Amino acid sequence: MTAVDVHHLSKNYPLSKSQFGRLRHLFGSGNHAHDRDSANTLWALRDVTFSVARGEAFGIIGANGSGKSTLLQIVAGILRPTSGSVEVHGRLSALLELGSGFSPEFTGRDNVYLNGSLLGLSRDEITARFAAEIETLYEKKSS
Repeated sequence: MTAVDVHHLSKNYPLSKSQFGRLRHLFGSGNHAHDRDSANTLWALRDVTFSVARGEAFGIIGANGSGKSTLLQIVAGILRPTSGSVEVHGRLSALLELGSGFSPEFTGRDNVYLNGSLLGLSRDEITARFAAEIETLYEKKSS
């Protein structure tokens, strides 16, 4: 079973210098084919398709400005695509910044709770998983 399915995903941004042109694009009248293909449009993504199976590791690599963050924001539901579709089966959390979920001002335990909450876990779920992990570590140490 797949965790994420992305089909023919595209995202463009208007480069209009006028506020009216940007508003027109935002509210849909800028989504006509002649507006999308004009010289006043920046394509962040064009026709991206992939699937990620449950439990599979998946990386996105590219140069600065190649659309990596735009793709992740669309998959996470933060941005809407210009065209195409995204299907997410299960829970998905967006951690778009390096170091998200870690604060040097917190203890290790506090950082576990912070990271778990960013992943959408309740405090009780984090406590149960944390306890299970500590128990596993003690079992390995005593073996």
